[in-house]
Amino acid sequence: MNETMLSGILDALEDGVAVFDLEGTVLFLNAKACELLHMTPTTLRRIHDLPEDVHAFFGGVRSGRSETVELFGQAVRLHYQDTYQDGLRTGAVLILTDLGEQQRADRIRHEFTANVSHELKTPLTSISGYAEMIENGMAKDEDVRRFAERIRRESNRMLSLVSDIITLSELDEREILEQAETVDLYALAQETVETLKSAAMLRGVSVQLSGGSMAVHGVRSLLSELIYNLLDNAIRYNRDNGTVSVRVADRKLSVRDTGIGIPKHHQSRIFERFYRVDKSRSKATGGTGLGLAIVKHICEEHGADLKLKSAEGIGTEITVTFPAFEL
Repeated sequence: MNETMLSGILDALEDGVAVFDLEGTVLFLNAKACELLHMTPTTLRRIHDLPEDVHAFFGGVRSGRSETVELFGQAVRLHYQDTYQDGLRTGAVLILTDLGEQQRADRIRHEFTANVSHELKTPLTSISGYAEMIENGMAKDEDVRRFAERIRRESNRMLSLVSDIITLSELDEREILEQAETVDLYALAQETVETLKSAAMLRGVSVQLSGGSMAVHGVRSLLSELIYNLLDNAIRYNRDNGTVSVRVADRKLSVRDTGIGIPKHHQSRIFERFYRVDKSRSKATGGTGLGLAIVKHICEEHGADLKLKSAEGIGTEITVTFPAFEL
């Protein structure tokens, strides 16, 4: 393996790698190391040129030692290893691991767990309260039917929430490429429009589908979930007697509604898990706050681009652009 090939391989690593000789001269510095150290091979020539916290790490260091430091506002784990050739020590390797992504993932998991607990606690408390009143004979005959209806509504809300949580969990865990196939997105959109026809009719919302047959490479069940969530949102947050326009053409799926729209300051966060623009409206319409997060995840898994265009009081258009695909 020549030096150019080795350099290319090391530059592709997610960890930073810096190689030093016995005198502390830098022999090699990969791209990730330059990024984490905020230095270049020109500005980092010797160990003494390293940032203070990293240079201090070398003081009395033994091979195999690791330590976490903060570099330019982000946590980085440093790992030191001696190098040998023919039994003789020739220098050292410093490996730098960016812990920022891991910390962000941990924070998202913690927030997700807290949100799930909160979202489940509310309907469970309601169901338990109404059931206890009926069980203890505290509910009048005319109230029993009303309490039963509320128990059913809260149960359905919990079922929707659990279903969305399971979907997100499966998306986090599975490798979708093994299940991918050729899917006609227009035919899938037709099926989804038919499925949600009754929900749209209840709101007086008309749904229009245009475009034509379009093949994409992906997992049919996930693509169906994507279209369902976009269309369901467009109906759910529409105005009475509004319209929803679905178009499938030119590698794009777009869903446009005449609904309440999304204020500008909310738009950057609308695809986050459990993020709601109007919490009271979401709960009134039965929204779980996970639908658009699922859409974003499915788009990422399929290498599709996701764009949002919305104006408050006018409506919202979400467009998914799929990568080119040849049959």
